[in-house]
Amino acid sequence: MFFVGMSIIQFGVALFLKTSIGSDSFTVFTEGLATVLNKTGLKDLSIVHMITGRAEVTPGVANMIILIVLFIGILIVDRKRIKIGTLICVIGVGPIIDLGVKAVSYFPIESANIFVKMLLVLGGCFIIAVGFSIMSESDIGVAPNDIVPFIIKDKLNCQYRWVRIAFDATFLIVGFILGGKVGIGTIIAMLAIGPFIQFCLPYGKKFVGIVLNGKEKSNNESTVIA
Repeated sequence: MFFVGMSIIQFGVALFLKTSIGSDSFTVFTEGLATVLNKTGLKDLSIVHMITGRAEVTPGVANMIILIVLFIGILIVDRKRIKIGTLICVIGVGPIIDLGVKAVSYFPIESANIFVKMLLVLGGCFIIAVGFSIMSESDIGVAPNDIVPFIIKDKLNCQYRWVRIAFDATFLIVGFILGGKVGIGTIIAMLAIGPFIQFCLPYGKKFVGIVLNGKEKSNNESTVIA
């Protein structure tokens, strides 16, 4: 269920990227880093070509680089926070983002008017909330960028919300400087993702419970038959 939730989240991120009217702070940073790295020789590396199929540092590859750097930092500072889900995010999030971008590219999103794009960003926020509600119920870890604020909170002994605001603001500002797109979509993401997650969490818990209970029931029936 963790992988399912993670995949759903990245398709929401793909919608952000294709609208080109701004997105959440971490995606802005990812997009900006990809823009900068594409001006370097990194895009010509064989491993980049192997991942993307072309000589281009995509947002997915940039995301993977960021998560690897953060993962190494967590290993050094507070490795007990790392779980199997954290490793899955480091390896899997980037390629899934690129797959999601490729999938939504079949639709004429970029040529849509601003109102439609705003609705798509809102839809992306809801998709991310659905994915997060499913992923959070798996309890096998979170992405490195979600772990770091908790480490900072514990080290500085301050409230999580202030650390998270500063953390996201840093990603947003640096991402914008690097060339990431900031716009009305960024404002929509800031206002909508939190409430949508709060709304979806109970349903995510119910969904995961139904799936796991169904598997358990199926396994019990198989045991009885055997």
